[in-house]
Amino acid sequence: MEETVPIFDIVAIGGMLVFIAAALQITQSKHPVEWPAWLVPAVLAVPLTAWAAVAFLQEGPFGFIEAQTGSLWGMLTWLNLLMGLGVAFFLLQNRARAAGMKSEVWVLMVAFTAGLGLLVMLARMLYIERAARQRSASSSSRG
Repeated sequence: MEETVPIFDIVAIGGMLVFIAAALQITQSKHPVEWPAWLVPAVLAVPLTAWAAVAFLQEGPFGFIEAQTGSLWGMLTWLNLLMGLGVAFFLLQNRARAAGMKSEVWVLMVAFTAGLGLLVMLARMLYIERAARQRSASSSSRG
């Protein structure tokens, strides 16, 4: 009897391959990004939102608890997620505050939506920074 690969395995392996390819591409770039960089986290948030919505609707708001606490690997995944979110939020927070974003709102967003909230926070911060640079360049070219 032939065994098929579960869809979750395909998504997990595909996601890892996309991450590796994107990370390698980013490391090879020697020039600053000229196009609207906020689009990257914004676009990444779309499939993550869709997957989260399906999981939420099918397994409920606390469906993740069993997956994360049911084994040592699940707990390791949970701890990795929390540490990664903490580090990313720590690194992003000062730039976000300097851009005028309210910290408390984003703490709640990241706490309740994890990586999705972090992607949205990053997209918003990059959007605000880009808009400020464009305003500054526009006003300096007029004056």
